[in-house]
Amino acid sequence: MTNKLGLTLVEQLALHELAYPLCKAQAEIDYVMSINLSDYEAPEEINALDLLKQELGTDSEKKFEQWCLTHGLTTLRQVTSYALFRHKRCHLIDVLLRGNGESLYLRYKDRLDRVLYSILRVESENLAQDLYYAIDSNDIDFGDAAAQHSCGPEAKTQGLVGPVDLTTPHPEVSARLRTASPRQLFAPFKADEWHAVIRLEYRFDSEYDSRTKQFLGGLVLNSKVKDKADNLISNFFTEN
Repeated sequence: MTNKLGLTLVEQLALHELAYPLCKAQAEIDYVMSINLSDYEAPEEINALDLLKQELGTDSEKKFEQWCLTHGLTTLRQVTSYALFRHKRCHLIDVLLRGNGESLYLRYKDRLDRVLYSILRVESENLAQDLYYAIDSNDIDFGDAAAQHSCGPEAKTQGLVGPVDLTTPHPEVSARLRTASPRQLFAPFKADEWHAVIRLEYRFDSEYDSRTKQFLGGLVLNSKVKDKADNLISNFFTEN
């Protein structure tokens, strides 16, 4: 299959930087399905399908069938195989996180928590100070101050940014937001060439729950299948 540029499907995957994610996903499937887990017992096929429906949150057969169709699972055997893979993957993640899951969670908490904050950036230190005191004394709304004076793109959103994880903002901004309380306003500080004023609006704290475990388990699995994924990508173009 070629597109209007005359590129084959393989060449299109490479062009759009999709070849490596595909190889990494395949490496993960191969790893999960081949590993021997002494305490694992595969469910009956019908139970595996029910568990997959629960995981996907599909509340009707029609929605589940549509999900399968849009994900290229067109036969019962394909759907069942995928369901068994997902079940074993979940069990493997529980095994991988035993004893170190919570410490891993704390290490990656900045990527899991979300913050909504207001920011304005100006070139003048004196202007930043004036705006800070005006906002603090309620002489001007933060959003109005950002819209009128901020030099950054946040001027178009009245200073609001987010929700984003704590690895996204400038390090000087993240350092303050990490321990801030909602509605806490920070005095001007230097962030690159700007003088910035920020206020935390809301914090969305993550929890060490099943969704977080899946995220952390995915990170661990990525590290375990990296070499295999690299080998697959190196052979991908020569074989295709």
